[in-house]
Amino acid sequence: MKTCWPVMYSQPKVTHNVVVKIKWKSGEGYKWLWVPNQREGHSINEVINKIMKILLNSALIFSFCKSQVFFFPLETCAVNNGGCDRTCKDTSTGVHCSCPVGFTLQFDGKTCKDIDECQTNNGGCDHFCRNTVGSFDCSCKKGFKLLTDEKSCQDIDECSFERTCDHICINHPGTFECTCIKGYILYGLTHCGDINECSINNGGCQHTCINTLGDYECHCNAGYKLHWNKKDCVETCNLNCVRKRTEKRLRKAIRTLRKVINKEQFHIRLAGMDHDVARKSPRVLDAQELCSLGQRHVDNRCGQCSPGEYSSDGFKPCLLCPPGTYQPEPGRTSCFPCGGGLMTKHTSATVFQDCETKVQCSPGHFYNTTTHRCIRCPVGTYQPEFGQNYCVACPGNTTTDYDGSTNVTQCKDRQCGGELGEFTGYIESPNYPGNYPANTECTWMINPPPKRRILIVVPEIFLPIEDECGDYLVMRKSSSSNSVTTYETCQTYERPIAFTSRSKRLWIQFKSNEGNSAKGFQVPYVTYDEDYQELIEDIVRDGRLYASENHQEILKDKKLIKALFDVLAHPQNYFKYTAQESREMFPRSFIRLLRSKVSRFLRPYK
Repeated sequence: MKTCWPVMYSQPKVTHNVVVKIKWKSGEGYKWLWVPNQREGHSINEVINKIMKILLNSALIFSFCKSQVFFFPLETCAVNNGGCDRTCKDTSTGVHCSCPVGFTLQFDGKTCKDIDECQTNNGGCDHFCRNTVGSFDCSCKKGFKLLTDEKSCQDIDECSFERTCDHICINHPGTFECTCIKGYILYGLTHCGDINECSINNGGCQHTCINTLGDYECHCNAGYKLHWNKKDCVETCNLNCVRKRTEKRLRKAIRTLRKVINKEQFHIRLAGMDHDVARKSPRVLDAQELCSLGQRHVDNRCGQCSPGEYSSDGFKPCLLCPPGTYQPEPGRTSCFPCGGGLMTKHTSATVFQDCETKVQCSPGHFYNTTTHRCIRCPVGTYQPEFGQNYCVACPGNTTTDYDGSTNVTQCKDRQCGGELGEFTGYIESPNYPGNYPANTECTWMINPPPKRRILIVVPEIFLPIEDECGDYLVMRKSSSSNSVTTYETCQTYERPIAFTSRSKRLWIQFKSNEGNSAKGFQVPYVTYDEDYQELIEDIVRDGRLYASENHQEILKDKKLIKALFDVLAHPQNYFKYTAQESREMFPRSFIRLLRSKVSRFLRPYK
């Protein structure tokens, strides 16, 4: 076998760790052969001899003459991480780069590129997918919560929470609806207040209207009694009155009898015996049949008078309300005058708007029939309609910020503040979740039991941006402005935050000015054993508690916060929740975060 030296390329002297690469020609064309891990200090001849031995031992038969030998520096992870973006591993052929989960290795074998998981099937998320460096986050639409698989979204049943609605709660996908029982009206989105029916055209009462919770009553002046319709008043009948009424009924009966006789249909009963006077005894009509089409039999009478009509007893036959009067209700004995000498556009008017007022009053006003001017509804009342002659009183204990209100939503509960000392509770702006009132000031004091500290969670807070800190919430040790401040804000924050009080007692004040209003806040708090102070602070100060949208939603979820506070306030309640229940309630990442901190906190006692 002919032996000859190959042509040398690159470094002729081996002065550092190298990889030798040989290009040789075979029957199938040029090929490459790697000879790795040549060490510094070897002469070139030693390297070539080693190459020849490798070739001969491998029984490689080829022409080594004119083959090409290249020398390359051997990369190592010790120098510049081998050029790798992330993980570097030394191998016999040099370094090997790899990437963590969530990244892919590029064609250069060095660079790692983030995988955008959201590009494939929305990352498996039910609603929203947000790509992050090396990972991704799923989140849900408002009114839905992320399940513990951190991908699926489930409707939040707000009706399962405490304090959601005052009366009736109806859950809908992604939202809910509050309604009130009869006699109450909704205000502040979730609250129910008694309707003051007497403020609406005197409740329709002819004399006096008295409001009651959920209802109202009409009362009559002396000498009158309440009509069957519970609104009109009729004279109390003395002996003379009874005689006149009897005569009237007798005359009416005689007229009816004459009509029947003229039709040759007369059937009479005398002394317990029946006598037929007509050629044929008429069919006895059912009481309901005696009523004409469209009439209803009420108390042995046919049909009430319709709106825009009246009669002496509220039943047909009826008279039309004359010009200058109106009647919005059926079965009435009189019509309401427009007042102020006003006339109606036509007879049988049914509403005050039919009265020809001199000006048309807009919502938030009522027409004064004495001055013939539109007057703004006073504070505590509102009017949503055009051309009315009254304003509606706000429900319950609510009132309006200003006069001229046009909707019940402008009626707000101003009650707030007080002493708080329970293990758990809420601090909320007045009228929450409706907009809080203007020019209000609320002060709370949380005074926990001995050897307990305070943890506060602010899920979100809404204050108007335009007011230049006219509305604010502050929490500090005492009312003194120089005392230690725990929290203070005059802005809207939709990202939750949790913190411990810097003092054992906590003085809280909310103040609004006369400017813009907003939804405000509902802030839960819990008092916990001071022995856990280090653990609680370690948890609430960890940025990972707020970095993930999933974790943020936990601090906004009333049900989950209640469960957490329940355990913090009374640690023995931990055993109420099974491991399965915990896994179903909280994402795995959240459980891992808490477990690591609890384990580290308890380790000194093991």
